Amino acid sequence: MGAGHNEEKFKAAIILRSNSKIWAEAKSEWELHLVYDDPAERACECGHQPINQICVIKNKDNNKEAEVGNVCVHRFMKLASQRVLSVLKRVRWDLKKSLNPAALDLFARRGVISNDERSEYLDYWRKRTNLTDEQKAQKNDINVRVLKYADEETARLIANFANHGLKPRL
Repeated sequence: MGAGHNEEKFKAAIILRSNSKIWAEAKSEWELHLVYDDPAERACECGHQPINQICVIKNKDNNKEAEVGNVCVHRFMKLASQRVLSVLKRVRWDLKKSLNPAALDLFARRGVISNDERSEYLDYWRKRTNLTDEQKAQKNDINVRVLKYADEETARLIANFANHGLKPRL
């Protein structure tokens, strides 16, 4: 693809950790688990380096994980990593901003928010005005919990990388 992103090398690394050995089937086994920024010099499975926007992807069938670059996850797997990274930055900058559906889905799957909270938030996430006091409080609470979770997981994953290098959990 260019800029050092080797699609075949990336696919081979993901297929190695997948149940299926056919790319179209193997990539459907994977879901976005978390996204974070890491200022350390890291390399993606595709060989591109340095990468700073890290995506933790998890295989739904066998629970294997890999930490790869945001560009490859977006280009080759079509997962919503870009949307989640950008909304986390926006909410971190201004807690009154709204999480988007991709982020709400991700953090509901992680158990950070309940499915009921996700559904309620989706009812008002595009509203900029006319939120009730209860909605404002709920939105603030959810945003704070999501950022706290993202920060704690980021710290854990960066520490894991510092101690062990970029190694997927097999």
